[in-house]
Amino acid sequence: MTVTLPTEADDWAAAWRDRINERAAFADSADDFTAVFCFEIRADDAYTGEPIQFVVVIKDGACTAAGTVADPEYDFAFRGPYSEWVTMLQGDLDISAAAMDGTFDVEGDTMRLLRRQDTIAEMVAAAQNVDTEFEH
Repeated sequence: MTVTLPTEADDWAAAWRDRINERAAFADSADDFTAVFCFEIRADDAYTGEPIQFVVVIKDGACTAAGTVADPEYDFAFRGPYSEWVTMLQGDLDISAAAMDGTFDVEGDTMRLLRRQDTIAEMVAAAQNVDTEFEH
């Protein structure tokens, strides 16, 4: 099922949760790891709407929840413009490089995040496997 971003953001988040939980490599990399992530899509020249905040809850190797939430509490945040999210979801932007060069703003305990690079990479790979149509 193809999901459209940003109009079907909640459905997209549910599909993302499912793709995360299908990945054995994610379960291995996230074992004994509990954290709440906020992934925010910000307006830019292509998308002029309100920011979209996805919350992804990881607990001991599983994604226990994913959805859109206004002003969520979180341990880590990744924020960036819509066009860069599209590029990343299409597989043409590396999340680590985007975090390092300022394309995405990153918030949270950097050392803890660096120790979980494999987990982040698996979450992004799962997002890239959601059948997504981009509205803008």
